[in-house]
Amino acid sequence: MKKLWLVLLLASATTAFGAKESLVGNENNAPWRMALKPEYQFSKIGSEFAGLAGVQLGPQLNETLYFGFGFYGLANSVKGSATPTNDLSAFDLWYGGLTVDYTFFSDRLVHCSVNALIGGGRISPSIGDSSTVFVATPGVSVMINLTKQIEFGIGAGYRFVAGADQPSDSDLSKPFASIFLRLNESY
Repeated sequence: MKKLWLVLLLASATTAFGAKESLVGNENNAPWRMALKPEYQFSKIGSEFAGLAGVQLGPQLNETLYFGFGFYGLANSVKGSATPTNDLSAFDLWYGGLTVDYTFFSDRLVHCSVNALIGGGRISPSIGDSSTVFVATPGVSVMINLTKQIEFGIGAGYRFVAGADQPSDSDLSKPFASIFLRLNESY
């Protein structure tokens, strides 16, 4: 445990005393920092409401380009359609992948971004075989700076799913809306 604290302390000290020059603007601050984005997505699966809770974590460059990893999981119970061959009374869905976000006018009180996640996941029915799926979620967001380090945002996007057996790709590929906080490393 002591080694973990030492590594975290050294990592934060290295970031705090990082280079003052950068390739793209931001001359007074280190260009590379970290960001954490907890998010809740509102969507449908089939004809039922589905909430997906998730988080994204990764580096940012000059408060403009964010990239890293994201992970999302179904937060409520959703029942699928029952078929004679596969009684799908309930299932679980999770997915994750690489994320990228480009933010426009981050120095303004209200600003926007375009973003995407590309990766894969798993659907696990209560009865039957699990299936591995491909997932892509392009989207747009509008944010407001609450403080220098915290942004509150709302977003909209579309979840593309391929490779699902039960429920089908068309049951899972749906538009979504989201609310989130983006916590940027302090400088």
